Amino acid sequence: MKCCALLKLAIAIGVIHGVLLMNFQPGIAQTGVIIVAHGSPSARWNRVVAEVVDAVKERLAKDSQICAVRLGYLEMAKPTIADAVAELTAQGCRRIIAVPMFIAASGHVQYDVPVVLGVLHDPKVAKKLREEGIALVWPEIPIMLTPPLSETRALDKYALSEVKRLSRAPKREALLLLLHGDDEFRRKLDGLARRVIDYVQSKTGISAGDWCFIGVGQGYGPNAIPKIREMISKGKRVIVVALFVASSARQFHDRWVEQDAGGDDPLWDRDVDFSDRLLVRHPALVNSLVKLVQQAIARNLGH
Repeated sequence: MKCCALLKLAIAIGVIHGVLLMNFQPGIAQTGVIIVAHGSPSARWNRVVAEVVDAVKERLAKDSQICAVRLGYLEMAKPTIADAVAELTAQGCRRIIAVPMFIAASGHVQYDVPVVLGVLHDPKVAKKLREEGIALVWPEIPIMLTPPLSETRALDKYALSEVKRLSRAPKREALLLLLHGDDEFRRKLDGLARRVIDYVQSKTGISAGDWCFIGVGQGYGPNAIPKIREMISKGKRVIVVALFVASSARQFHDRWVEQDAGGDDPLWDRDVDFSDRLLVRHPALVNSLVKLVQQAIARNLGH
């Protein structure tokens, strides 16, 4: 009887050990990936974001540890984050890696997304999200949340490629970055902008750089236009680049001309170039999202 009991115990321990190994063993497709995006009422914005997720899915298709890749919007669009978690769980994924396709630390990244995913308990944030009609997740499997894009080189490489494309005379040019961010995270965002400008200057030799915060566009006129005019007054040719996921500097400027400047562009004859290419179209974005997933898997495996 004693031997039988010991045998059963040994078998039980072996089963538990096998389950634990399966949770962290390379080569088993058990990791689901969610690319988390903000979402927009604009079908165009959502479409280009979905194309990025398709590209990430294609890149990770040969990874034997990935069982599926899904897109989850925080708000204003579907599928939601909760939809993505439900799909991956139903598909048999044993854990989820969530990658926020947001530029940098913000209220969304630090509070909203973690609360929606169920990896952060904050009753005030949860109440606000529910009031906004955002479904919260009660996760049945572990979820790991990665850092945002600011912790990769995607923004630096995007800005550099735009400056190289638009530059004509680096020694007399200045770069102006457009950003969006919460006041609470302004110091980190200032550091990000300074890092990107230093990187671009080191690679191109442009003579100056600055940045300003424009919200989601409403601050472009009062904040960006004076900066551009100031740079021009100092004899600089200005290159304007927006550090936004799916909006360009050209789009912000044209919208301001149409809605606030009465259709007349006061800068049409000035030496200013506005970047018209989107971050979501730059290969560095997909590369960085894939790298964030791979780093999270490596950490999970203890590498």
